[in-house]
Amino acid sequence: MPVVNASTLETTLPGATRRRVWAYPEAKSHSLVVLTFDQLLAAPLAGPPKPEVVSAVESGGDLDELLGSLAVAVDLVAVRHVRLDLLTNSLAVEYAYRGLGTRRLTVTFATPEAADACFTKMWRRLGDGHKLQPYSRDAWTAARAPLALLAGALLGTAALVFLLSVSEDTAAGRSRFGWLHWQTVCAIGGAVAAGAQVWLYRRLTRPPVSLELKRD
Repeated sequence: MPVVNASTLETTLPGATRRRVWAYPEAKSHSLVVLTFDQLLAAPLAGPPKPEVVSAVESGGDLDELLGSLAVAVDLVAVRHVRLDLLTNSLAVEYAYRGLGTRRLTVTFATPEAADACFTKMWRRLGDGHKLQPYSRDAWTAARAPLALLAGALLGTAALVFLLSVSEDTAAGRSRFGWLHWQTVCAIGGAVAAGAQVWLYRRLTRPPVSLELKRD
């Protein structure tokens, strides 16, 4: 996961800022992904790029010529929202497009390290105008299933114990449930309830699945 306290805008002059380049297969969704001082560019997937192309991109070559006309170029000043999915290692960038609303570029990386690096570098170059959004979780949605299991275990155990206590007073009940004892029911119910509580704890303390930047 990227460092939360990432530094603010990189103030190095554009000509002195090294381009950040991710090539296929490190970038799974595109042949080349390039982050410059003021743009994020992604060339469509067409297999691994030639080493000489990667070298030319890194050394400051003309990106329009090297990446081709089908590459997507996103001006960082137009970026409105960036979301890093920590489960899929994908970066979704929403940006204003020529006064015609917004568009989205999604780049998927092969490793968490590559995805984190791209997110962190973008954050620094976007500057203080974009803030990391506090992670919020719908506690009820997360807890609903474990709580239902816990309640079912407790109610089911209580009902069975009551049924067993009643059946002990009748011959028919003793013949039907003679093999089942209240201690066994309580042990099984207790095990299920304990498992539900562990599940509930895990759901409520699970780390975030995404990080988001939004323009103020």
